[in-house]
Amino acid sequence: MVKNYNLWSFYFCFFLLALSLYSLFATVNQIWLLSPPIFVIWLLAVTTFIFGIIGFKDIRKRARLRSWLTVFISFLLSAFLLLGIAVNTFAKDEIVTTHSPNSKYTINFYTMNGGAATSISTMGVLDGPLWFRKYIYKDNNMQKADIEWGSNYIVNINNHTLNLNKGETYSDD
Repeated sequence: MVKNYNLWSFYFCFFLLALSLYSLFATVNQIWLLSPPIFVIWLLAVTTFIFGIIGFKDIRKRARLRSWLTVFISFLLSAFLLLGIAVNTFAKDEIVTTHSPNSKYTINFYTMNGGAATSISTMGVLDGPLWFRKYIYKDNNMQKADIEWGSNYIVNINNHTLNLNKGETYSDD
């Protein structure tokens, strides 16, 4: 049984690492984010860390190496994800939530304050099914969101027009 803890926690550790890197990639490139929320990934990373420690009971040399890698990677991943949770909790303030005229699309707008090193920016996040979401709007040096719906799928945000059916996004980075 300990052998299974060791092996599966090792594989799951790399799965969570890949899932975290995909989340980062999707956020930066403004594509649909299909991974679960960050706190769920963090809980799974902590669980993997615990199972990695349990895996130390396996006395084989290769198993010990696997356990050390699992514990090291899952600990670092847990620390970085906890940092991400803190940033999302304390640096992001919701401005407004808007719905399309037919209520098919829901966009949440937030201000992001990175502290003294960055300017305040406005972000728009399109809600999808389940936990899926897409960052469709990011404007640096902006603290408000003036939203006008032109139709059921065309939205004008701070004089930037986005066609949600075509998957258009805006970022001034």
